[in-house]
Amino acid sequence: MKVNIYAVSEFENFSLEWNKLNQQTHQQAILTADFIQCLIQHFFIGTEQFVVVNKSNKIVFIGFFQRVGLGRWQTVMPSQAPLGLWLSSDGRIGEKLLASIATALPGVVLQLDLLQADSRYLTVEPNIQQLHYIETGNKPIPEHYDDFFKTIGKNLRQNCNKAYNRAERQNDSFSTQVLTGPDEIVEGVKQYGDIESASWKAELGTAISADNEQGKFYQDMMGQLAQRNAACVWYFLVSGQVAAVDLCVIHNGNLIILKTTFDEKFAQYSPALLLKMQMLKYYAEHPELKIINIEFYGKAMDWHKRLNSELRPIVHLSWQRSKLLQWVVSKLKHYKNNKPRQLQSE
Repeated sequence: MKVNIYAVSEFENFSLEWNKLNQQTHQQAILTADFIQCLIQHFFIGTEQFVVVNKSNKIVFIGFFQRVGLGRWQTVMPSQAPLGLWLSSDGRIGEKLLASIATALPGVVLQLDLLQADSRYLTVEPNIQQLHYIETGNKPIPEHYDDFFKTIGKNLRQNCNKAYNRAERQNDSFSTQVLTGPDEIVEGVKQYGDIESASWKAELGTAISADNEQGKFYQDMMGQLAQRNAACVWYFLVSGQVAAVDLCVIHNGNLIILKTTFDEKFAQYSPALLLKMQMLKYYAEHPELKIINIEFYGKAMDWHKRLNSELRPIVHLSWQRSKLLQWVVSKLKHYKNNKPRQLQSE
């Protein structure tokens, strides 16, 4: 293996190779080169290392790393990236690959971590530590929406019907709207920010707004992806007022809901959930759009499970240079997974 280390500014020269690896593996919009370029622009600080690994004149691994402590490096993980910013040609991660990267990085590297790997595209050799991060889910678009609706739990069906009945009693009407043009998508991100800035997230300082770095990133990124029909914004409206918003990106039939929010004054209708139901219905009834799967890439919530979503783990991978360090990390992992509940709550 030959490992080359580049400045982050060199990424643009490898965008075709990056997209090729994404196409061979994940086929997700959040791992396309234009999405990554927007992350670089808004969240990178300039000290990151861009790593390219070649074998037999082919790129077999590509990714971004940063130093996080004495002898420790990990893949770069901006807060707005659902998955770690790295790709492996065949999804296989082994000791030889990571040892080669560790040797090429500056200084003595004792531990190398690959963060937030989608287990669906991953084959890990036994000597690489796997640490559970979250369980996520996806929902394939049903062929017939009415048949799908019959399969979900009785409580969810009743809740949906109650929301529509309540709206009728209160003379409210429900509708949805999907935005696809670059300009209207930017306005959709601003609408999302207006709603979230008025929510409980604003008190925590985590809300997207039109003027903060998160909001600027989503406006830039989704505006760029919309130019190649790879982004959309969904609205759920109550009597013409926007009650819920989903920010979505699309690639190869996979639609990812990146962010979702709702106006709390419409909470009685569960508009964010009703929006998901309407999205499933819309794509089921419009197969010509070729959306075959909805990805969530966040922590699986109860409503994901109630939609009969397919669940799988997102994991962190960890390699240590010495057997002793491997043993220590293994023991720490065992302790973390098995410590008494009383200690966990504390």
